[in-house]
Amino acid sequence: MPALPFYQYQKTVVRPYKKGYPITPQTLGEHIKKVRMDKGLLQKEIAAMINVSEDTITYWENGRFVPQVQYYPVIISFIGYYPFSHETESMAGKLKQVRYCNGLNITKCAKLLAIDIATVKRYEAGYLIKNATIRTVIYNLWLELSGPQKTQYRQD
Repeated sequence: MPALPFYQYQKTVVRPYKKGYPITPQTLGEHIKKVRMDKGLLQKEIAAMINVSEDTITYWENGRFVPQVQYYPVIISFIGYYPFSHETESMAGKLKQVRYCNGLNITKCAKLLAIDIATVKRYEAGYLIKNATIRTVIYNLWLELSGPQKTQYRQD
C-alpha cells in the first residue's frame, strides 16, 4: 500500500566505509588513499595527476614506500591540506613546512638559504636560528604558502 501524501517519515541510511578506507590516516599514503576514495578516483587517475606510475600510488597507499619530497607539493595540492603532524608554530616547524610545500630536499633548501646542509638539519631539529636574515627569509617563504598548504589535518 503506498504511503499517503501527509506521511513525512524518510529513512536515511549511512553507507558503510569501503574496504581499506583509512578512517584516521596516519601516513601520507593513507591521506592520499582517503582523499582518493572520498573523491571516487582511481589510482590510475591520481598517478596521472602526480606524474608517477600506478604502482607507485599503490606502494604509497599500502605503506611499502614513502613519496619523495619532490612530489609533496602536488600531493598537498591534491589532498587540499597539509598532511604532516609536526608542529608549525616554531621556526623549525615553519622551515620544514616550507621545505615540504615547495618540494625541497635538504640540499636544495641549503642552497636556497645559502647555508650548509648540517645547519638546515640543526634548524629543523629545533636549534635556535641566530641569523636574523635567515629567520626573515624562512618567515617570508612561509608567508607565501597558500591556505591549504598551511592548514594541517586534524582528527576530530
